[in-house]
Amino acid sequence: LDAIKHWATLIDDQGWVGREQILGDEARSKVPREFQTQYPNYANPPFLLAGLNSYLDRIENSNNLQYAPELAKLHIDNPAKAQEYLEFVYEKFSRQYNWFLKTQSGEVKKWGRKSRGGEEAYRWRGRTPNHCLTSGLDDYPRAPIPHAGEIHVDLMSWIGFMSQILRRIALKIGREDDAKAYSYRLHQIKLALIDLHWNHDSQSFCDATYDEDSENSKFIVHKGYVSLFPLLFGLIEKDSEYLLHTLELIRNEQELWTPYGLASLSQSDSLFESDEDYWRGAIWMNINYLVLSSLYKNYMYSGVYAELAKQIYTELRQNLIKNIHSEYERTGYLWEQYSPHDGKGRRSHPFTGWTSLIVLIMAEIY
Repeated sequence: LDAIKHWATLIDDQGWVGREQILGDEARSKVPREFQTQYPNYANPPFLLAGLNSYLDRIENSNNLQYAPELAKLHIDNPAKAQEYLEFVYEKFSRQYNWFLKTQSGEVKKWGRKSRGGEEAYRWRGRTPNHCLTSGLDDYPRAPIPHAGEIHVDLMSWIGFMSQILRRIALKIGREDDAKAYSYRLHQIKLALIDLHWNHDSQSFCDATYDEDSENSKFIVHKGYVSLFPLLFGLIEKDSEYLLHTLELIRNEQELWTPYGLASLSQSDSLFESDEDYWRGAIWMNINYLVLSSLYKNYMYSGVYAELAKQIYTELRQNLIKNIHSEYERTGYLWEQYSPHDGKGRRSHPFTGWTSLIVLIMAEIY
């Protein structure tokens, strides 16, 4: 909680927080020069809010913490301290939320699109032809030419994620009007995800851009982690065809499924493992964790496709645990990412960042 509060204090008056917190010359010497200059209209995924979501879960299930140390329960058992903490971080993160709405907005009508979600659309700023560093998915394929008419499905999903958690906090601290506003935007986002980002031909969620030649909005089809973002945050209705097709995409061995975890880009994509090959095929524990988390929380206990969701959850969890353990036994390391071909660790090591999520997967703590 203290770490999240500290980061919240770094959110400026406009709602922006820098990705890099470079504290002193020694730290600066470790940061590549191209990342040292930061721009106040460039975003980054707002995942710090996930910690607040877990905190709210603990408050609502405090009986399960009866044997925890007193200090660990201080902001759970004491309603006044919980209220004080939540009010402080809410003011900061709601400011960041409004910054996202203002600076990362996309456009619908201007580019000839129609959506039941109104003008709900979003675009990462700071993109180049080969990279979208602000998305956190660096070299994941996007439209070949950056365009002001682009809209990004992962960013819209992040706004939905923020709306869900800020709504929970607003209700907890008595901001009913704010909670209603978050609920409305969340409803609009769910409609817009279908109307603007669902591609019927590929049966997947995709980015879209504006094609100057045809003067029409055009889907950018690169099935992979980006296609899963609506599922990651529970934004797909549990009885919808969109869930079924997304689950089928996950389980398809020609697409994302491997014996070692889910590949970041479809194995049938023409750009699979191309160029830098960072987010173009490798298995990443953070996204695999979010898939398991959402299946566990949102889809495997109710709904038409619950059995399929449970089957995928069980097999994916087993594959991840088996491979991470096997590679640790073989090399003595946890790795940044893993090969979709043989499960071998790649790039940075030892890497106990998000790869340590395997412990939470083993304990089924989501």
